[in-house]
Amino acid sequence: MTSTEAAAGEATVTQRLLAAAPSRGGHRALVGGPAVPAYGYADLAAIVQAAAAGLAWRGLQPRDVVGVYVPDAVCYVLAAHAIRAAGGVPSPVAAGLSVPEIAGQLADCGARMLLTAPPLAAAALAAADRSWVRQVISFGEAPDAIQFGALLGMGTLAAAPARASDPALLPYARKPDGILGPVPLSHRDMADLLRGLDADAEIGENDVVLAAPPAGDGRSYTTLLDHALLSGATVVAAETEELAAAADIQHGTVMIAAGSVTAGAGQRLRVFAVAS
Repeated sequence: MTSTEAAAGEATVTQRLLAAAPSRGGHRALVGGPAVPAYGYADLAAIVQAAAAGLAWRGLQPRDVVGVYVPDAVCYVLAAHAIRAAGGVPSPVAAGLSVPEIAGQLADCGARMLLTAPPLAAAALAAADRSWVRQVISFGEAPDAIQFGALLGMGTLAAAPARASDPALLPYARKPDGILGPVPLSHRDMADLLRGLDADAEIGENDVVLAAPPAGDGRSYTTLLDHALLSGATVVAAETEELAAAADIQHGTVMIAAGSVTAGAGQRLRVFAVAS
């Protein structure tokens, strides 16, 4: 029985990640650009729990939906797990959507909070003005947005429990008529997806996973990142055009990117394509 099978009915993905973090300590979990600090697993757990407390202090209630419109894997992981640790439901906003489409998704799911980061913050704020969102939280400097760092310092919050049938992720996908519609995933759904990756992906703690910016509706991107982190791998965020260079510098072994990008991947990289 794999770790996913053992825990599927007992804990959320976020609870499992936080529970595994202490034993991994300083082993690198997330690596961003040159100006972004690398986070060990213990750092990742501490930030997620502190940010969850900050989100709860700002009014996030269990099962509230929070938009996630960020440009890289580091921000995505921190945002999604902090929201889920506070009992909320992340709703990934796909890259390339227009401001009216972003606003429509946020209004449809009833989001009152949105997490973002430059260079997407301007579009995020414009979309927030057209929806029910009242708090925009940014990982970088953005006028009229709350800094992500302001969430920290309110104590810590243990990851919220959930039933298997509760929503864990609320992506939006484009229907045949071109309209965006919700495609919710429950905690059971996510456990099933991760169980499949346990059997097929073979990512381990010695792997360095190069992750392109968020792509597609968020379903496969989220589960691939979660699988890598649950396996103890190091996730390195890189711009699409910088993946090859980052793979050389970071000694990458795995790549997560949109299908249109993976065709040029080097032979030594195991590639997992995300539908764009």
